[in-house]
Amino acid sequence: MSPDMSQLSLDRVSVSFGGQPVLTNLSLQLQRGEKAGLIGPNGSGKTTLLRIISGELEPDSGTVSLARGTTVGYLPQELNWHAGGTLRAYLEQALRDLFWLKEEMTRLEHVIAAAAGKAEAEELEALLQKYGQAAAQFETAEGYSAASRIQSVALGLGFKESDLERDLLKFSGGEKTRARLAALLLQQPELLLLDEPTNFLDMEGVEWLERYLRDSTGSLVVVSHDRYFIDKVAGRIFSLQEGSVKSYRGNYSAYLVQREQEQEAAERAYRKRQALLEREERLIREAKIDERSKRQARSRQKRLEKLEAVERPVENRSFTPGFDFSGRGSRRVIRFEGVSKAYGHRVLFSDLSFEINWGDRVALVGPNGAGKSTLLKLIAAVEKPDSGRISLGPSVNVTYFSQEQEQLHPERTLLDEIISSSDLDIRQARNHLGAYLFRGDAVFKKVKDLSGGEKCRLALARLALSEGNCLLMDEPTSHLDLPAIEELEKALQNYPGTLIIVSHDRFFLQNLVNRVMELSQSGLRIFNGSFQYYQEQRENSGTSPGLSGKVEEARDELKQKRREEYRRRLERQRRERRLQEEQARLEDSITAVERNIARLEKTLASPEHYGDYSSLLELNSRLEEEKERLAAYLARWEEISLQLEQIAPE
Repeated sequence: MSPDMSQLSLDRVSVSFGGQPVLTNLSLQLQRGEKAGLIGPNGSGKTTLLRIISGELEPDSGTVSLARGTTVGYLPQELNWHAGGTLRAYLEQALRDLFWLKEEMTRLEHVIAAAAGKAEAEELEALLQKYGQAAAQFETAEGYSAASRIQSVALGLGFKESDLERDLLKFSGGEKTRARLAALLLQQPELLLLDEPTNFLDMEGVEWLERYLRDSTGSLVVVSHDRYFIDKVAGRIFSLQEGSVKSYRGNYSAYLVQREQEQEAAERAYRKRQALLEREERLIREAKIDERSKRQARSRQKRLEKLEAVERPVENRSFTPGFDFSGRGSRRVIRFEGVSKAYGHRVLFSDLSFEINWGDRVALVGPNGAGKSTLLKLIAAVEKPDSGRISLGPSVNVTYFSQEQEQLHPERTLLDEIISSSDLDIRQARNHLGAYLFRGDAVFKKVKDLSGGEKCRLALARLALSEGNCLLMDEPTSHLDLPAIEELEKALQNYPGTLIIVSHDRFFLQNLVNRVMELSQSGLRIFNGSFQYYQEQRENSGTSPGLSGKVEEARDELKQKRREEYRRRLERQRRERRLQEEQARLEDSITAVERNIARLEKTLASPEHYGDYSSLLELNSRLEEEKERLAAYLARWEEISLQLEQIAPE
């Protein structure tokens, strides 16, 4: 492709922070309409490179060139954003030129209407021509579909229609990031820079974004640890390591093949060079023994010294997690029988029943908020169900990796955390932490001061010290870079026990599971097969409505009715419990008042008070008060009894 087709060009760009080089003489080119994935280990400079391309950061040296007039949109990982107003108003601002054009057309319509029959023909013709130009421009820019585009992008990224009227100040950090992403997509910049755009999207949102980016005509550079996402979106891979970048044609899968070929070629070249060196050194040693061959030995030695040194290629490895296995348990590992769980009035699931058996490797998927993490917590006995029964088979030992990593104590040092959760001494604990890339003084850092990736590695290091045969993992790839994810994937592939994993990383799940459980508002659907089989079934059901769609609709309606029934039953149980508690308190009060009445009546009947008229009046007054209290308590008790009788199951 010719140089004039370049959308972006970087030439010998370098940048350092605190004297530490991050990028060194980095050069790359991105052509118009090309979409590239930017990958590399944490700390390799991916975010720095995006900031330089966006113009947010100036390089120490080198040049950054964009094609003339290129508009750039940049989504950072962390937003420093305090904008107010509704989401709809914010997204309309992204299309402000269109909305200004619409206002101009409305203004011109009023002017033309007012001028009709009064203005000169030439003046009216000029107004009509101006209006025609504005209308043509508005139509070309798809202005008539602006409102539906806003709604489509917002819903695609996981917002509800009601969210469009919510104030941005009440949005969470993840919602604000999604709002910023929606605005960028609506603006349609010619070069889009995205730094981990899938972090706050569920699987449906990620799949929608994939389709949107694939269909867009603009250029793209995206940083993501979601390899499947990069696979679907990118046609080029920029691999960033040790300050420089290497370009690969094709998607992420093609990059993996090329990288493996490079490593094999480098290994062959190294072995060939080592064989040459060993042969030459042997010949030199032998020649030195023979007086007649000393000149030849010196000549060989000089040639040997001129050969460039070739270091053995080292595959980029992160850390190698391990999981202790306590031995095989029973055939049945987990059973759910009619399990329900709600938080307040929000029902996550009801009447959930299923079994997980030995050897099952389960992916638990579904939209955000469906209850996937809660389900793992129920299995791990971190939380209890509202109703139903959860049972583990004999000899089943559960180990649990939590997304929130609440098992970690924020005030402890890394060393204290490992020692307190194991029988390791200081030397063993330091060696163990070293295997998870915590070396030197890093072991004395407090947990609260760790980054997201460091906390994830520490949680994995802690988990590795627990023996089990049923491993629960909640979003274990969050905050890990690609080399670390690849190592974790290998470790889990080799894990001999039962595995239940919650993850949005589809590439991670592809070769890891043999069963998929999809949890949604409609309930639980189980797919017995690989993750690829699950995706094919989803695609087929999505493209073939017909009779199966009607059956699915009816099934969903039935599930919704069951959820409503459970919600009503839960509310009845709560009301019944409140009334029973009040009735129990009333019974205690009635008993106490009856004792007071009996004591006062006994006192009034005593001969010693007969002569004291004022004392008798006071005792009698207190007795009447107690009788009135008793009557009120009894009336309320009867009222509650009647209400309890009326609370009958539907």
